[in-house]
Amino acid sequence: MKQLLQFADNKTYFGIDIHRHGVKVDDLKKLPFFDIFTDYHGDKLYLTNAEEDYIPLIDWEGFCFDYVMHGNYRNIG
Repeated sequence: MKQLLQFADNKTYFGIDIHRHGVKVDDLKKLPFFDIFTDYHGDKLYLTNAEEDYIPLIDWEGFCFDYVMHGNYRNIG
């Protein structure tokens, strides 16, 4: 379990790159459980610049902690 929580520089859960504004939504769309994440994330804040949308890192890592560590990703809110 310890290895699961050790990340390379500028990476977070599932090898997603960390950017200045958070994690890119386009990177998350490549994951097979993106629909589960969107249900979890709901209408929370999306950060955006002129070209791309981002999810705040704290929201992404909160979901991952619940999803990976607890399997507690349904009906959270």
